[in-house]
Amino acid sequence: MRGCLVVHGLTGTPLTVSSVKDRLLQSGFHAVVPCLAGHGGTVDDLARSTWQDWYKTVRIAYTELRRSTEKVYYVGMSLGALLGLKLALDEGWGIRALALIGTPLTLTRIERFAVPLVRYTPLRFALHSIAKDFEKSVGDPEGQLIYKAASLPRIPVTSVYQLVHLQKMLLKNLKQVTNPILLVHARGDRVAPRKNVDIVKRSVSSDIVETFYLENSEHVVTMDREKATAAEKVVEFFEKFS
Repeated sequence: MRGCLVVHGLTGTPLTVSSVKDRLLQSGFHAVVPCLAGHGGTVDDLARSTWQDWYKTVRIAYTELRRSTEKVYYVGMSLGALLGLKLALDEGWGIRALALIGTPLTLTRIERFAVPLVRYTPLRFALHSIAKDFEKSVGDPEGQLIYKAASLPRIPVTSVYQLVHLQKMLLKNLKQVTNPILLVHARGDRVAPRKNVDIVKRSVSSDIVETFYLENSEHVVTMDREKATAAEKVVEFFEKFS
């Protein structure tokens, strides 16, 4: 039996990656979609969690999946993509192949400036969370409404710091990753700039790194206009390594 771990993004829930999960199930995969630690509750709940807590959720789900399936694959959306790279570092070819969607190894230029400005100035005492720009997340009106209901409306600044810590750790170690990788990215992604694709490609040691760009989606591809296309591409990629 083939198993696949499907992991959502920061502030999201399993519902936000259901398009990929459903397509995997149709193709005979046993799909597991955990809710990351700190997620699925309040903004304060998320603020109290660390990237290590998020990763622990992934490790537990992966361990359970390995017990029940012969081959394990991985799909990660945004933060889920980063956690997948961390899992690949630790488990190596215990993961047959990875599909990483909207990988945010680096933030936008403005965000890279703003994070230290808030963290290391008196602003840290006043600013505790940031309102999400849902239009940058999902372009499809119906998908955007569902995304609003299935995720938090604000991002804790502490969660952004945790994301940055995870990014830095990964960038130092990605040469150790050798798994086959599919990079799915919205060409006009305004949350995780397209240059992230090139960063992954030049950082890992994988012999197989394929890219697939979407022309009519925002960052959360799994809830946008081309979600079915993205899910189909993931399944096609995994089938090569069955």
